[in-house]
Order: sequence, then structure tokens, then C-alpha cells
Amino acid sequence: MLYVLVLRSVAVQLEPPPKQSTEPYPDISTQQKCEEMGGRWIATPEGKGVMPEKVAEPVPAGQEIREYCQGPLRFEREREQQSEDSQQMSLFVFAVGGAIAVASSLLIVQLKPVAPGLMMGGIVSFFVAGVHVWMLAPGFGRLATIVVIFIILTGIGIYVFREKDDGEVT
Repeated sequence: MLYVLVLRSVAVQLEPPPKQSTEPYPDISTQQKCEEMGGRWIATPEGKGVMPEKVAEPVPAGQEIREYCQGPLRFEREREQQSEDSQQMSLFVFAVGGAIAVASSLLIVQLKPVAPGLMMGGIVSFFVAGVHVWMLAPGFGRLATIVVIFIILTGIGIYVFREKDDGEVT
């Protein structure tokens, strides 16, 4: 688990997640303010200031249609992009760190207390990388990556158990 925490701190240092904002939402009540903040102003169409009698919810019938600013605003898009970049960096760090840990645990099998710990850290790192893939990759990419990670981890498990069975003296 310490290994996973180290990898997370490396990922955060390389690409930090967006900071929590305590600032109030900006004033976007006019077209000029909306466009300055990167939004799109939606005006009332000519002759359609009042909703017709039959309308789908959530706008009640007879209510006036108002002009509004449609987001996302520029700062929201920048925050989303920074969050995605941070998740991608975490995915990369956990995948590479997990691979290094698993490979080194297979190479130093003679060190009995160290090798299983490295193996476990590598497997947990792969699991965390899989969670990041699940959040980032849509559709088929998600499934394909998870299947590949599962096959790799299953292969490593089979290799380790075969080696353990071959090395035992009965």
C-alpha cells in the first residue's frame, strides 16, 4: 500500500488535479458578461416570449421564456481539462509503476519477504490504473483495456504458482 501512495504522490507532483474553488459562480446575467466568460448567450426567439399551453416539463405552461447563458464557461472547461490531464498522468504512473513492481518481484524471487510485497503493490497499482481507465475510456476501449489487464495479471499469477510448484521439494 505504501507503494501505491508513493505512485499517487508522484502522479500528483507531475500533473496536479484542479484546486478546489471557493469562489462564487461568476455573474453571467448579461450577454456581454456571458461571452466574456466563454459562454454562449441564448436569446428569446421572436414572437416566442411565452410558452404554449402544451409543453413538456420542467417549464410550466404560460411561463415566459428568458434569455440565459449556456455553459460550460471557459474556467469550467479549463478545470475539466486539468482534471482529465491529471487522471491520464495517474493512469500512466500507476501502469508503469505497477509493471516495474511486478517485474522486479519476479526477478528478485530469492528475497522472500520483499518479492510478495512488490507483487502485491504492482497488482494494486494495476487495479488503480484500471479504475482510471474506466473513468477515462468510453465504450469498447474500457472493456478492451480491462480485459488486457486481467489477462496479464492472470498470466503472472499462473507463472508465479507454477514456479512455486516446481521449486517445492516433497
